Amino acid sequence: MRLSEPSRQDVLSTLKSLDVKGDQDLDGLAELALSMSDGQRAQISLIGERRSQILSQTGIPGQVNIWVVEANALAAPERNCLVVLNAAEDVRFAEIDAVTHTPNLRFIAVAPICVSDECVGTLSVMSSHPRTEFDQTKQNQLLQLAKLAGSLIELKRNAIVEADSIATLHRDEDRNAMALEVGNVGSWIWDLRTGKFTGNRMAYSMLGLRPDQQVNGEDVFRAMHPEDFTRMRSAFTRALAQNQDYVGEFRAANSGQWLLGRGRIFERDAQGKPAVAVGVNIDITDTKNAAEKTRLLLRELNHRVKNTLAMLQSLARQTLNRTSDPAEFMEAFSGRLRAISEAHTLLSDREWSGIGLVDLITKQVEPYAIYDPGQVEVVGEDMVLPPDHALGLGIALHELATNAAKHGALSVPGGHVRVSWQIEPGLNESRVVIHWIESDGPPVVSPEVRGLGERLIERSLDKVLSSSVRLSYPESGMEAMISMPIGER
Repeated sequence: MRLSEPSRQDVLSTLKSLDVKGDQDLDGLAELALSMSDGQRAQISLIGERRSQILSQTGIPGQVNIWVVEANALAAPERNCLVVLNAAEDVRFAEIDAVTHTPNLRFIAVAPICVSDECVGTLSVMSSHPRTEFDQTKQNQLLQLAKLAGSLIELKRNAIVEADSIATLHRDEDRNAMALEVGNVGSWIWDLRTGKFTGNRMAYSMLGLRPDQQVNGEDVFRAMHPEDFTRMRSAFTRALAQNQDYVGEFRAANSGQWLLGRGRIFERDAQGKPAVAVGVNIDITDTKNAAEKTRLLLRELNHRVKNTLAMLQSLARQTLNRTSDPAEFMEAFSGRLRAISEAHTLLSDREWSGIGLVDLITKQVEPYAIYDPGQVEVVGEDMVLPPDHALGLGIALHELATNAAKHGALSVPGGHVRVSWQIEPGLNESRVVIHWIESDGPPVVSPEVRGLGERLIERSLDKVLSSSVRLSYPESGMEAMISMPIGER
């Protein structure tokens, strides 16, 4: 016989974990049933599709397998007692001796136990002596005890379900609390009737408050930075009055950390007045710092763009004054424009914090070593140049490199350019001194008239106060010495 009703199986599945062995209530019911029936054994069982799970038993010790009788009792639609007065003479249970593990078991009376209106178990009494009757009074008593057993089992089942629900709720709460903490979110509830403020651990930590002390709304506002306190309290009061969400940014007085506060009315009293507010505080310090950094960079960029435009105008004017040939003008001007562009690109990549000297020299000089990159030798410990220093030096290096490629050491395969520098400490500020030395190129003759390139080199560092450029023309190759103040970098 198969017992496969889906709803019954759902109830049974929740009872599988029911640990009632040694349960005094069920043991007492089994003993009462045994006493009432004058039998030799009584047991309370959960009935599965092919086997029984004994929850309580008294009398004859050991396992007694009467599943076939119990299953028949549950299959009967009337939910009455199933009474077997003499199993040896009952054709339905002729094989019972072979499976009960108790020799000569003859009398069996079984009452169904129902939980949530589903019959899932039995209360059975039995003995090895056959009977001629088991009157209706005793059957009703057995049914009443079975009904009581069902109520007890349901109570215990409900307790397990409730405990599981509470455990699940606690797990969800812990998981939500952890998620809020990972996201730097403090959640809070404010009882506007009593003024009491409660929150998660992060909410107290953000404001520098102690969770072991009673906190009210005024304490929360006082935990804000003094410059933000009045504005935020007004925003909250206005939100309550206008039935709107409360939103505002403020700093915590204890840490200076920026927080975004958001809240709304969760509950109102009978008169419609706000009673409970809920909300969150979110750490936006990184966002505020990033926004401030962006504003500073934009201001710096605006300043640099204006300076660069002025520099380009000057370069264009000076280049145009020195040549009337459009092709020659474009070649000269585009090279100088490219030099400024290279320096700007390096500065942008580093958020205008400065440029490494080695990077600047490599970008401006090495492209002109057309015969062999080894023609350019860079000697010195790398250092970071401020933006004005880098832009001015970039123009000077470009003019030196283009001149060397046209007339000097880089115009022949065997020529060599050595760029070196050192730091010279001073009383008020240190200086970096850069030496440009050409060798093994064509013989050099000092020019009778200063060209545009020489003028640009000398004027390239006009924006850097106390800087200087000195050019010399020994026969072995052109030399330049550039000196710039670098403060304490």
